[in-house]
Order: sequence, then C-alpha cells, then structure tokens
Amino acid sequence: MELFNKPLNKLIIDDIKIIVQDKIPESRTLDYKRDLPPQTDGGNKELLKDISAFANTFGGYLIYGIEEKEGAPTEILGVDVNDFDVLKQRFENLLRTGVDPVIRGVDYCAIDISNSKKIVVIKIPRSIARPHVVKIKEHFRFYGRNPSGVHQLEIEDLRRAFLESETFVTKIKNFRSDRLSAISTNETFMPLPSGAKIVLHLIPDSSFELGKKYVFGENWTSDFPPIHNRGWDRRITFDGIMTYFGNDKEGIAYYYTHVFNNGVLEAVDAFLLHIRDEKKIIPSIAYEETLINALSKYLVSFKKYQIELPVWICLSLVGIKGYIMWVDSFWDSDEVQPIDRDELIIPPIRIESYDLSADKVLKPAFDSIWNACGYKQSSNYDEKGNWRSR
Repeated sequence: MELFNKPLNKLIIDDIKIIVQDKIPESRTLDYKRDLPPQTDGGNKELLKDISAFANTFGGYLIYGIEEKEGAPTEILGVDVNDFDVLKQRFENLLRTGVDPVIRGVDYCAIDISNSKKIVVIKIPRSIARPHVVKIKEHFRFYGRNPSGVHQLEIEDLRRAFLESETFVTKIKNFRSDRLSAISTNETFMPLPSGAKIVLHLIPDSSFELGKKYVFGENWTSDFPPIHNRGWDRRITFDGIMTYFGNDKEGIAYYYTHVFNNGVLEAVDAFLLHIRDEKKIIPSIAYEETLINALSKYLVSFKKYQIELPVWICLSLVGIKGYIMWVDSFWDSDEVQPIDRDELIIPPIRIESYDLSADKVLKPAFDSIWNACGYKQSSNYDEKGNWRSR
C-alpha cells in the first residue's frame, strides 16, 4: 500500500510531480480524482464508497486534484480548499455517521500548489474491522476495490471478509502465545536466565499481510534499543534485526529487542524483575519508568519507518508467580499480596496514532499488574492520569 517513502504530513508538491511524471496508474490501492466530492447526498455517498472500498480490501490512497486519462495521471490541477481543517472535519463526520463500523486510522493531508489550489491526499488503511458498510439515507451497500476500481461486494466476498476479520484477532493471540512459549522454554536466539521476565510486543495490523516486509535504515541500532538499555550489541537475523546484551562466555542474553521483518517488535527483559533479600520484587517505579521510556522510543521509530497503524501494544510478565510490588514503606506490610500465577497476560491495547504519550498508553496495563498485587491501580500516576515518580 505504500506509495510515498515519507509520512503523509511531510509530502510536498515534488512528490506529486513524480507520480505524474512517472505516470503511476490507478490500481486497487490508488485512485485519482479531479474534483472534491460535492456536499450533496450523491457526493457524500461517492466519498464513503471510495474510502470504505479501500478499507475493505488492501487500503490505499485517494488523491484529489489530479487529472487522469485511462487511469494514468496527466496533469496536476489542484482543488479549491479555503480551510483544510473544515474539509477534514467534514470527511471525518461523514465517516463517523455514514460507515459502520467506523473506519479507524484514516489520515489526511493538503499540499499547497498556490494560494488557493491544493492537492488533497487521503490514506486509508486496510481495516481489521472489515467489512464496512456504507449507510447513507436508504443506501446500504458493501464495497471493495479491484484493479478496475470500486465494485459492490458479493455474498462470497462478504463471507470471506468477515472470516478474515475474525481470524486476524486469533492470529495476534496465537502469535503472542507462541512467542511467550518460546521465551519460557528458552527457544530464543540465546538462552535467557531463569526467573521472571518482562515481555513487550508491538504488533501492527499489517504484520500478517502476505509478503509484508519493512526495510530498516542504517541507524536501526539506536532506533530499537533493548528495554533496559545500559549498553547492547547488534545483529541481523533471519527474521529481522536485533539489539541485545548478554554474557557471550555463558551464552546468556539478559535482554533483547527483536524487530521482525513484518514490523512486529518483541522486547524481552530478564534483568529488571529480580530477587532481593530473598523476596521476589517488582520495583514499582523503575520498571514502569523503563517501559515508558522504551515504548516512547519504539513509537518514534515505528513512525520513522512508516510501520502502518493501528498497532497493538501487548505487555506480559512470565515466571512471575510469588512476586510482590515493592512500594516504599509497604515492603514489610502483612497486606502485601504475591502474584498467584506464573504468567500475567495483559489485554492488548490498540493505538491509532504514534503521537501518543507512552505513559498514558501503558496505564491500563500497569493498573492490571498492580491489581494482581492487591492494589486498586498504579500509584505512580496523578489524578489526571499522568505518570510521576513518587
């Protein structure tokens, strides 16, 4: 689905000129429009048809302001846009009320040509919640795209779309389960020490698309450090790229971050959770702060490499039975509650923007871990939900 090698908000008119000069044709992931859809029932319906068709198939780009002939771009004309924020709000309102379920992750940009003319680009992801139906007035139809353009989905297409949507969630669950099993049994590139481990997965919706592969730049070593990044080595693997720190003589890795070619990130830390004074402890401040810093870095890097949204954030603790939350003066309290199971599989958190605060993203996961230790919620957040060190 990728057409540009940069984020949408970084596009300039030269990027559009290249498309026209190279005569990149319309396809199932690209559509040119000379004019913006009018604010009529017919115009609104056409907009929703176009966007839902992309979301129901492979995602793609809808570009307004380009003349085309037989599917090939011929001229950059631009469209009149007095206030792009107003136009964007119109589109978003239509998608919210005219498509069911709501399509998440649609992105917009306007590229200046002159004072009044702009190119408007809409990027639509392939939706995990497909199929989406257009429901405007008495119109109730499902649409998809093929190389010839938009078409109405048939019964067999709908059956396949519903099945794919259900199996995608299962794929995420199974992938996570398989990886946690491999980590627990030391079927990793280097054995991990015994004891509790923190496991963080970032799983893009797009990662299970057949043939999906991302290319990482020269600075990937600093883009994807381990969770506990006090120094690390690097290596390229069959599955992707990896940063790690370990003891080569003993053949043990204390922590690593492995980014798979399909965009999945797996970060494992066997250092932060440890035994002190014969007590198994979760350092309540250090582990949260470390995870927040790591996720912040990963989100910046995912955006840099244009790994498609949405992304699922999955936090797990393994080998954790008997551990307690180390909370200041409550260290020796009789009310301290040890975790009663060996694995804490925190429900995944779905994000649809990289411009999010990592502490707010992780708060529900942290609260779940504190719940397992007998507390109502993490005590490292203020009343507004902002993380702070006690």
